[in-house]
Amino acid sequence: MLVARGVLGDLSPLVQPYRRVDVAAAVLEAESSARLSQQERGWMEAIKSELDREVELLERTRPQDIDFGAEVGVGLKALSHTHRDFLRPEGDEKLFATLDLELRGEAPAVAGVLYMRWDNHYLNDPQFPNGRVVERRQCDPLVDECAYRVEEAYVEVQVPYVRLSFGRLYRNWGLPGRDGMLLSPYSYSYDHIGYRFGTERIALTGLYAPFNDFPGDTARYFSSHRFDWRNRDNLQISVGESVIWGGPNRRIDFNLVNPVGVWEISGSSEGRERNALGMAEFWWRPWTKLLTYGAFMVDNTSVGDEEQGNQEGINQWAAAFGLQLPSLRPNLALRGDLTMVNSLAYRSRVDFWEYYALNGIGLAHDKVDMILVSLQGDWYPRAGLVVSPKLDLVWKGEPDLRDEFPDDAFTRPDNLLLGVIEKTIRPAVAGRWFTPRGTLPWDSVVFELTWDLGLNIVKNDDHVATDWEVEAVGRLQADVRLRF
Repeated sequence: MLVARGVLGDLSPLVQPYRRVDVAAAVLEAESSARLSQQERGWMEAIKSELDREVELLERTRPQDIDFGAEVGVGLKALSHTHRDFLRPEGDEKLFATLDLELRGEAPAVAGVLYMRWDNHYLNDPQFPNGRVVERRQCDPLVDECAYRVEEAYVEVQVPYVRLSFGRLYRNWGLPGRDGMLLSPYSYSYDHIGYRFGTERIALTGLYAPFNDFPGDTARYFSSHRFDWRNRDNLQISVGESVIWGGPNRRIDFNLVNPVGVWEISGSSEGRERNALGMAEFWWRPWTKLLTYGAFMVDNTSVGDEEQGNQEGINQWAAAFGLQLPSLRPNLALRGDLTMVNSLAYRSRVDFWEYYALNGIGLAHDKVDMILVSLQGDWYPRAGLVVSPKLDLVWKGEPDLRDEFPDDAFTRPDNLLLGVIEKTIRPAVAGRWFTPRGTLPWDSVVFELTWDLGLNIVKNDDHVATDWEVEAVGRLQADVRLRF
């Protein structure tokens, strides 16, 4: 909300996660230069309470010293279905306990995080074989089976104009709350090397990751980078590309890792196939109360003999466009989004190891052959509370990201909304409420409640011709966090 309104102008609207110190600096800059409403000032204070260490360093211009912190959280999560996507309800209703442990360290020019989570959802995710995200581990005598996972574990070296990270963390190259066209946080976090060169106005961001989700001698590799240019506070233009390649005994291709190379033309020769995608994106706020954004991803697949002149091609694409009224009222915002992903996007005609996925889950969008219209309002009645009524309209064709590449892809006239179309209408209310630090009797304790509760009204469920059916689908989670 604050980024969309231009209040936190130094934070990129299209690349997350943010560094804690960057958020703190943007908040202090906004407090000193912007004309803030009462609601915005309340949110600023709530953010500062979470970043008190960084705020203190910036306000007193103290040099960075060695600092360590820890946070422990316990929670309870109630699910109507175990599938993480509300538009694809699958699995039984569950009630899970969660436990979080985060260790954080900082020193001049370096920072690191270790975040571990215990969550029985890792043993009940229907997108994984047998529902298992983690390997079987015995935990006797406490419980029969361990359900913990290292969600984030990384070290980042930070010097002026250069940041290099090593480890595991989530990334999203898209608007907050929306999946990016090249990278999204829907896939579980994975180990990689990340980099960022540049300033707040112009930067090159990217990563390289080896994947080990295939058995035997099959190797897979993934690289992605994007160039961002903000010539003013209200306009950002980005171009980027990703490439995924692999095969039996396949080795790393350094020309597909080069951060300043153009991978689409840097080459694929016989025996060196790869699946490369390109992306263009913009974010523009022409007026204070209007924001627009869009993205287009394309993956050109060709087949035939180029020398004989009979090479055929087909476009695999995804696109998104949206409008947002970030300050319709001091405590109210509205947004509308249109997303389209055709049936061949993120897939490869060569082999499954070149599909744009990890462990069968999409690295960006996880659904193909889809049109999604989303309408959402965000109401901020007080600092720490946001209520978001929303409406999703989905048209989904039969093809799936995990299907084999079709033989008739080059002959059929259209590749969008194929077969029996599943139609879904989902009205829902999402939200988050947390107690800013210092509002409870114990300054280091935070209570947080998040929810997304709605109805799925579906026709042709599972692509079988049926009448409209109604099902309650949602999630409710309560957490208590203690910081040391």
